[in-house]
Amino acid sequence: MKKLLLILLAVPALFIATSCGENSKMKLEGDQSAMGEVGTRFSGDFAGGSDFNLSVKSLDNGISTVEGTFTMTDPRYKKILKSLPKYCDVNGDKVTVHDVRFKATTDGIENRSGLHEDVIIKYDAKVGDTYSNGGKVKHVSKDNDFQWGSMKIKAIQVEKNKSGKLDGVKKITYWGNHRFGLVAVETEFDDGTSDFATISIF
Repeated sequence: MKKLLLILLAVPALFIATSCGENSKMKLEGDQSAMGEVGTRFSGDFAGGSDFNLSVKSLDNGISTVEGTFTMTDPRYKKILKSLPKYCDVNGDKVTVHDVRFKATTDGIENRSGLHEDVIIKYDAKVGDTYSNGGKVKHVSKDNDFQWGSMKIKAIQVEKNKSGKLDGVKKITYWGNHRFGLVAVETEFDDGTSDFATISIF
């Protein structure tokens, strides 16, 4: 298995990165990334998450759509997912995902779901860069200083405080890599706890 995104995107990460607002103020360029191709499957090690059966079902004019199911037992993530009925149905521990859209290019990853469509990560990021969804670049590696599984890689760190109608979240921090996409997400919940997760595609 090769580790990489979704936001967008194993699904909880993409949802958490989404917020409410106007149309995107920044658009990605670059060539289509393999992570957005039809058939790409997503997983992650989110607390309470298992049985991931999520994949890209369509690719239309550079916009990839993810659908599928997974199991979520952690009540903190359930609270988040239940606040997004347009994109997921929660029935007990089973979550069904539909119409989660993103754009993945050689320049970065862009959310295309929710009212606020915006760039999540740009691979040419500089410390201090901000995105119109509230994300701010806090760190850009010069060396391989981010531990990702058994590897050390370069990473871009972006922090985003809660905004919009996303229930249960205080802050989200995510890390991206120009080669592997979105590689990790840390969620800080309203109750003071947190969860750090790496993300995989295969």
